[in-house]
Amino acid sequence: MLIILLHLSSLLRNLDTLAMRSLTTIVFLMLLVVAAFPRDQLALTSVEEKVAPYRFNIAIWEPTHLSSKWTHLFLTKTFPYPHSDEEKRTQVTKYFQLQAEYQGLHQDLIETAATRPEQVKNTEKRLQDKADEIKALQPWVEETVESLITDELRRQEIPITIGPFIFPPVDIAFDLLPTILVTSPRTEINRLDSFLLKPALSPTTRDSIEEMLLDKEDLSSIVEDLGGLATYPAIVDSRNLLRSLVIGSHEWLHNHLVFHPLGKNYNLDENTRSLNETIANIFGEELGQSIYHRYTANTAPTPQAPSTEPRCEPPRFCFNQVMRETRLRVDDLLTQGNHTEAEAYMEDQRLLFVQNGYLIRKLNQAYFAFHGTYANNPSSNSPIDSQLHQYRERSPSLETFIHTLQSISSYDEFLLRREE
Repeated sequence: MLIILLHLSSLLRNLDTLAMRSLTTIVFLMLLVVAAFPRDQLALTSVEEKVAPYRFNIAIWEPTHLSSKWTHLFLTKTFPYPHSDEEKRTQVTKYFQLQAEYQGLHQDLIETAATRPEQVKNTEKRLQDKADEIKALQPWVEETVESLITDELRRQEIPITIGPFIFPPVDIAFDLLPTILVTSPRTEINRLDSFLLKPALSPTTRDSIEEMLLDKEDLSSIVEDLGGLATYPAIVDSRNLLRSLVIGSHEWLHNHLVFHPLGKNYNLDENTRSLNETIANIFGEELGQSIYHRYTANTAPTPQAPSTEPRCEPPRFCFNQVMRETRLRVDDLLTQGNHTEAEAYMEDQRLLFVQNGYLIRKLNQAYFAFHGTYANNPSSNSPIDSQLHQYRERSPSLETFIHTLQSISSYDEFLLRREE
């Protein structure tokens, strides 16, 4: 009888915890809808109509993944199977080992299809078996990674808390990421629109979308892969543990900032968008590496600050240096009104990158408009990355850095704050 009573007591505590976490998640989702719901237009634009068959449907993805996440959480809280810390570590190690093996098998499949087509079915079977193993471990590893990020957020006193719970709750999904379509005018580098498209679009499909928009709309466009997406749960690349921690932290911050002036004004202009993304990059790298170090007792490689990046000297090919030089030359040509010459130059440079092992599929105005949003990217011509790193060096903690910047509404306001 005592054992039964103890189990019931534990069950009620678990259900109470589940109910509280459910409540915080529901509150977050309701506030997210209010904060992020577009109010400016209902009609589809011409570009949206043309790419409609390829669009990624968040309205279907969200309830599907929320329900599966909460089903797993409900079952583990209702019928708890206690995993020791050592068992959790074993699961994490095994999961990311399987991910590496899956990537290797996927490459084998490509080579087999080209050289030994009679063995394709066997390789496909091995690939599917590996995917099944990954899927079985996935919810447990997602939960562990969520807990690691949550514990570090609490340790550094960064987020809002509702009782013992972080708000917004850390919630991630290791799932196929959608691709993103970005458009820009041909006469300048300016991010006009962004649309989420279906995951894993083939190079041929990407080319056809881009050529259609060039032909029908006279727009430069590019379809690129993403590393993470601040849906809820956030979709996170799970190729390795460090990357998952960094991207998971990055996307959590976006969900946090949407309730503050900085995140609410994400799309105010290109500089404010870049400010948001670069702050999230700095935050994700710092928090993710801190977690990785504590969890593995290994020091993750620390990215070099902009001022300490070594200059690359010939004959070595330096991607960052050549990409920056390319961006500056393109800006110069576009300013002179020579967009046709700029496009020819970008294609020549793309071939140069490919010859040196950097397999860039397309290099155009939209490429720079997208990748330039991240001010630490060599395709950016923005000073925001170095400005933010300097500001971080002056901040006594990551918590101070975030809480100071989350209240600003624009890049211009950041410049004023920076001078204080």
